[in-house]
Amino acid sequence: MASYVELEPKNGKPRIKITVELGYDKYGRRQRKYKTVTLNSMSERAIKKAITEFEIEVATAEDEKNIENITVAQFFEKWMDMYVKAQLSISSRDSYYSYFNNGILKVLGKMQMTEVKTFHMVKFFKDQQAEGMKSLEGKYMAMKGFFKTAKKWGIIDENPMDGVDRPVGGKRYKELEFYDEEQLKQLLSILDNVYPRHAITIKLAALVGLRQAEIAGIRMECINHKENTILIDKTLLYDKETQRFKLGPTKTKKARVVSVPLSLMEEIKRLEVAQKKLRLSLGDLWNPMLDENSEPVNLLITKPDGFPAYPSGMSNRFKEILNRYNLPKLNFHGLRHTYASYALSKGVNFKIIQEQLGHANIQETMNTYSHLTLKDKKEASDLFDHFL
Repeated sequence: MASYVELEPKNGKPRIKITVELGYDKYGRRQRKYKTVTLNSMSERAIKKAITEFEIEVATAEDEKNIENITVAQFFEKWMDMYVKAQLSISSRDSYYSYFNNGILKVLGKMQMTEVKTFHMVKFFKDQQAEGMKSLEGKYMAMKGFFKTAKKWGIIDENPMDGVDRPVGGKRYKELEFYDEEQLKQLLSILDNVYPRHAITIKLAALVGLRQAEIAGIRMECINHKENTILIDKTLLYDKETQRFKLGPTKTKKARVVSVPLSLMEEIKRLEVAQKKLRLSLGDLWNPMLDENSEPVNLLITKPDGFPAYPSGMSNRFKEILNRYNLPKLNFHGLRHTYASYALSKGVNFKIIQEQLGHANIQETMNTYSHLTLKDKKEASDLFDHFL
């Protein structure tokens, strides 16, 4: 808020003293900025122009001052709005919120960005590990990116994470969990006893290698029964902020066509037919997801009324099925690893597995699964024992 008082003219020209109110400081003292301006006239337009220019000048100075003293918590909000939400996926955004709200902001939030040193970050991870906190690997990578952006934007001169070692015990690649051939057979043997859409989601992960969100994003038009393939070009995402579903890109931002076993394609066909009948019987009660043009999206996996099923719900149903039939524990993503493990054991080459899984390059596939072939390599070398 700004105000002015008229002063005595100087050199024949009118003058005013402008006051801009800035509220109160932490001690309860009123904060104001003043400026004396010489005008050509005392017209309403000239006075308003002078006040506006001074308000902009004060606001700019305050912004620069605030940036210099910005805290970790304050910069986190700006970083989320200006970078993470603008350029990264919804899942990345949610992960960053989780990492920062689970320890980082509590410990570092009130510190000014320029105050944070490598020592503070080393101590943070040491304390987190001593307290048995989880997701240290994720927090480590999040903080590297957070301070990297702060340096790029000129908030800090040095990245305090540059001298921080990866948390002890933190693994770049988690130990893979998957079912062996016998366990896979055991799982498939009980799927006739569960709801068809639950069985199909499990099989699409274990027999085709699809990700959870990819399965949820399959639309009817993506299914090619003639070639026994499915186009994987979208993922289904749930935005917690807007509380709405949306179709997003795949993890690599690239579409791919995956091959599907014939028997599974027949199950998918039966589900499609059942879903079409249900849609006709429900009429106006059918409640599909709508796209940006308010057109219905024909998802393969939905709730009974046509509304999208939460991708995370697949994990919950899978866990319930394992408990009900007393099968070995495995998370839903482990089904994808099961596909890769079984394919490798049957001699399928890495290139085909890479394309089926949708990895960005074959190196990623080899880095992830190469250790699974060690047994085969040993058996191959044993073939030459009889020469010795």
